[in-house]
Amino acid sequence: MIILLVLAAFVVCASGILSMVEASLFSYSLTTARLRAARGAWGAKAALEIRARPFRAIATFVILSSTINVVGSIAIGSYAAFLFSSRGIGMFSAIFTFCTIILAEIIPKNIGERWNQMLFPIAAGPLLWLSFFMTPLVVVLEAITRPFTSGVSPFTTSEEEIALLAGEGARAGSIEPYEAEMIRRVFRLNDVTAGDMMTPKPFVSLMNGDTTVADAVGVVKNAKWSRFPVYTTHENSITGMVYARDILRAFVEGEAGRKVSEYAREAMIVPEGRLGDDLLRDFQARRTHLAVVVSEYGNVVGVVGLEDVLEELVGEIIDEKDVQPELIKRVAKHEIIAHGQTRVSLMNHFFNTTLKSRKTLNGFLQEKLGHIPKAGDVYEFEDLVFRVEEASAQQVERVRVQRKLVEEQANA
Repeated sequence: MIILLVLAAFVVCASGILSMVEASLFSYSLTTARLRAARGAWGAKAALEIRARPFRAIATFVILSSTINVVGSIAIGSYAAFLFSSRGIGMFSAIFTFCTIILAEIIPKNIGERWNQMLFPIAAGPLLWLSFFMTPLVVVLEAITRPFTSGVSPFTTSEEEIALLAGEGARAGSIEPYEAEMIRRVFRLNDVTAGDMMTPKPFVSLMNGDTTVADAVGVVKNAKWSRFPVYTTHENSITGMVYARDILRAFVEGEAGRKVSEYAREAMIVPEGRLGDDLLRDFQARRTHLAVVVSEYGNVVGVVGLEDVLEELVGEIIDEKDVQPELIKRVAKHEIIAHGQTRVSLMNHFFNTTLKSRKTLNGFLQEKLGHIPKAGDVYEFEDLVFRVEEASAQQVERVRVQRKLVEEQANA
């Protein structure tokens, strides 16, 4: 009886240890392994090596657990048949099965999953040695199962999973909410194009290359930009980019009669469909802050700056130059008057709203109304009321935007 109990306890304990280590293997974070391995932790390096080739560890688990369970069951059954009657064997088998399920499966796997950060680095070293000694069997199993196990590793992490983990981390308090939002914005950067982020051509100050420095100074003084695309024969023939400081320096140094084109630098030109992450790398490689955006037909449609790309990552960056009197004006705490070409994202700043649109007010209202807005059109969206006060045949010129709640209180 003692031999039977010792043998049963050994099988249950051995199976439980294997179950615990196996659960810790599948729940151990690959990112954590890399971080600790970079700090020199030997256990993390061993864990990282196992995670790089998980099949060998899985095959080792299968061989060990199968051997223990099969051989142990045969030995336990033989002793039980010698000691008990048929009814006694049935009762012993039921008790042994119940103990195996609880003590060798459920509890060990829960412990392994919960304490994987501590357990798996400890078990990784012995597991590597066991895998090494079982290499002949593992190689045979690997050859047999290769047609069924080839493909993407199950341990790879997708963008969606990282974004979800960032959100969970923010809710748990391990990272700041704005950090989680920035992580999500990074993944969205490859969905945004230069055309989505650009300042449209009607609001860009282009400069004729034949203009003299003296005449250009007046343009520079009244402009909100520090860089100006330079063209020659027509506005679609961009030849360079001139900096305001170069124009002012030339004027001060007595070169007022020279042409602006002489001070132009090479312009960075990008297609309208250039993705945001590619555009960011372009700015880094060219060491410039502004690019001219062209359509598929080669026409200039606007300019996009490094600040526009950064705003996609960190949110709207508002300074005194962004809010221009001719584009947007606050007339009350909860009311503004805006030009149709004002971007919805800029309007969000005034109302502290989060309308998900990269369009201008003109484009936003066209999309919602289904036609080119006319003077007098009113559109309500969420808690905002949009009233078109002026409009041409092509676009909205002036929109009054008011919080719906404030309007209802005023009427009451």
